[in-house]
Amino acid sequence: MYLKDSSSFEKFNIILKKKNWNIKIKETFNGAENVIRYLGKYTHRIAISNSRILSITDTAVTFKYKDYKTNENRIMSLHSVKFIRRFTMHILPKGFVKMRHYGILSNRSKKVKILICRNILKGIYPKSELDGLSAPEMLLKLFNIDVFKCKICGSTSLVERPLIIKRE
Repeated sequence: MYLKDSSSFEKFNIILKKKNWNIKIKETFNGAENVIRYLGKYTHRIAISNSRILSITDTAVTFKYKDYKTNENRIMSLHSVKFIRRFTMHILPKGFVKMRHYGILSNRSKKVKILICRNILKGIYPKSELDGLSAPEMLLKLFNIDVFKCKICGSTSLVERPLIIKRE
């Protein structure tokens, strides 16, 4: 919602204060690693795939899920209304886009990326191979271009001469 001026904000604030809020407080994630592990499971997947749904009746939906604490596959049955409620909680608001398989939260190399992030935050990270190199040395290392070698004859005994600009 775009608010054009402070009076619009005040009206909006009054509406919010009158709303009966349902606040759900969960336990803390107990550290950044757990937050990244949690988000990594949900940021790029759909809420539930059809292959995980085992049965649907008029009153209940039975599906498979993975318990990440014990690393075991389990089965759960929910009343259909509760299942739909849980499912719709995973539908993104208009304008939001699901992440795909990239970034620090991608599951493929999440453990390695968490370690790299931690080390960067602590100031412990590998020194770049390019640190301390001059521009010609960087070009040689990265692109195998030797700026001190003639492109035509391959000679490395190039003569450096001052640039003379003639003015008329």
